[in-house]
Amino acid sequence: MDRIKEYCSRVNWQEVGIIAFYGYFSINILMKAFTYDHGDFIYKYFFVFAMTFLGIKIVTTKYTLREVAWIAILIGLGLALSVITKQNTWLLLFLTILGMKNCSFPVLIHLGVYIRVLSLAILVVGSTFGAFDIGFKTTPDTKFVEIPVYSFAMNEPNTAYLAVFLTLMLLLYDNYEKLNVKWFLGTSAVAFLFYELTFCRTGIAVFFFAWMLIVFDKTVKSHKMKLILALSVPVGAVFSLLTMVFYNGGNPLMHLINHFVSGRIYIMNSYYIDQGIALFPRTQEIFYASYHGLIDNTYMFVLLYCGVFVALFFFALVSWTLFRLYRGGHYKELVFIAAMALYGVLEQYVMNGFMNPFILLCGCLLFPGLLENRGMELTAEKARSREAA
Repeated sequence: MDRIKEYCSRVNWQEVGIIAFYGYFSINILMKAFTYDHGDFIYKYFFVFAMTFLGIKIVTTKYTLREVAWIAILIGLGLALSVITKQNTWLLLFLTILGMKNCSFPVLIHLGVYIRVLSLAILVVGSTFGAFDIGFKTTPDTKFVEIPVYSFAMNEPNTAYLAVFLTLMLLLYDNYEKLNVKWFLGTSAVAFLFYELTFCRTGIAVFFFAWMLIVFDKTVKSHKMKLILALSVPVGAVFSLLTMVFYNGGNPLMHLINHFVSGRIYIMNSYYIDQGIALFPRTQEIFYASYHGLIDNTYMFVLLYCGVFVALFFFALVSWTLFRLYRGGHYKELVFIAAMALYGVLEQYVMNGFMNPFILLCGCLLFPGLLENRGMELTAEKARSREAA
């Protein structure tokens, strides 16, 4: 017993917690990389391990009184939204952010790169050689001609391209300082190849939009001009709100925009007409009563389901994060948030911190050292120093 006590007194539990959080993050990234969802048994099995690691991180972390107050607010809000909307995305997002204290965002991305590249290679190569279902089917192209598409052992061809897109985004972020023409040509070739195999127009459009932002950041030196990067989420939210409220199918411009986004504006407008906008969160049953389709727009999904107060609170936190990153000169992070902000006009997934890790940068508001490139490397270095001593 004395030896156990002595060992426990010598262990740096903060470092144990940091490693546990990286384990938690890696497991969740792995599950999303293989497109497992909460309904899959294997996801539930690994999720238990992941939450155990998160629990270790939280109980071994020392929080300040200010941080404890924010923990109470965010967990309370997350629990309320889980009960009312019957979705755990908010609670899991808040718990992940709260567990990030003393961790390093660059290390998280580095882990994500390895996991996603390896997982994508397994799925694509395995399905190509028959180990998994390649998911062959046909879909009409822009000229309404049926063309072959593949999902590579994932749910849909669009899901497959999303996996490719997310992998490319993490690679570009992780190697941002090295990016050049060769990187552009190489990643573009991959993007075009999988576009031909999946016919996902949304993904390839956002991919090249991300490269436009990268070129803008690397060529424009004016701090004031780069303010535009910090406006991505507010602009996306306002654009989504205005098109939803004022949609008119008889207007040629509105009709064109709606056609370009595959009818998403019409769906949002239909919910707006039927259900209106509430101040507080609402249950999903209300929307099932007049089902028009999925609300594939993160901004209006948050507004319609969670109400005005929660939407304003959330968008205020995100906007605050953007302007703090801007003041700190973290343009690289703003580039990728802006790319995901465009995807947020077209999909819901950007609320998931394991599919869109850049939303976890909201943790900078609580933990300013999040962007420092430290974590596992620092822990390993300290461990070697202790062994040498």
